[in-house]
Amino acid sequence: MILTVTLNPAIDKIIILDKLNLGELNRVSNTDVLAGGKGINVSEVLTKLKIKNLALGIVGGNNGRLITTILENKDIRADFNWSEFNTRQNLKIKEKNLTRETEINETGRVSEEDIDNFFETFNKYIKKNKTLVLSGSLPDGVNKNIYADLIVKASEENVNTILDSSGEEFKLALEQSPYLVKPNLAEIENLIDKKIKNDEELAEGAKYLLAKGVKIVMISLGGEGAFIASAKEAYRIYTPKVEISQTTVGAGDTMVAGLAAEIDKSAELKATGVYAAALATAYVAQGSISEISSELLKETELKIKTKKVY
Repeated sequence: MILTVTLNPAIDKIIILDKLNLGELNRVSNTDVLAGGKGINVSEVLTKLKIKNLALGIVGGNNGRLITTILENKDIRADFNWSEFNTRQNLKIKEKNLTRETEINETGRVSEEDIDNFFETFNKYIKKNKTLVLSGSLPDGVNKNIYADLIVKASEENVNTILDSSGEEFKLALEQSPYLVKPNLAEIENLIDKKIKNDEELAEGAKYLLAKGVKIVMISLGGEGAFIASAKEAYRIYTPKVEISQTTVGAGDTMVAGLAAEIDKSAELKATGVYAAALATAYVAQGSISEISSELLKETELKIKTKKVY
């Protein structure tokens, strides 16, 4: 089973309008309310794929209750710890005329007691799983080394950790050698302090992370595909060009879900990268994980081209 962790979940309120006019009255054409947070998004994709998983995290207040209700309605299994602080709310503004999205995110907050309670829950479940997904930002009140601590506990139980994060918490977690990391191009360029222009330089970036003890590196390249590498082999993955149905937001989490699904069944490196890239591409084309049929996913996989880099 796959365990996902979302320490900073959110209610995502999506507002759709033709164009946002700053300083003026704006009329909204449509709104939607979703349970947000990168780990929760991964669990939703895995649930749609009928892959057994459990979402862990910290929620609180009315927003926390709304998140649990939304997940229950989608049959997403979760065991959240409750906080005295209300779960944050994020505002996402989509402008149809400009195909532009503006995000306004709250920070989120938890207490030291919340973290202690979370670790109790985490320790209960980690022994029963094979794969752990740590993804997303951290709320105020959490030490930046928490992902590193969770990786240590997972390693003690021979659990493979997939890390999708950034900033200081990513750098600290990297010191504990997570099994797989998924930086994007900008993040890998920042790590090696160099602009990447070709596949050989992508390999250089991947090898920087592999030297830290990471077993697999998946660099997401947006519409240009991805690059997946281990110490023994690496592949450039070219995805088919697709028209963006609604948004690319969530494609990264969909890719992580694909990686987790393949890692959990011990798939080969190339197959893991192709499946994850195909899933993310199909998501962008359809705009929703619920719209991706097994036929479409297979069709997308067949359109993907790969090149062995080493």
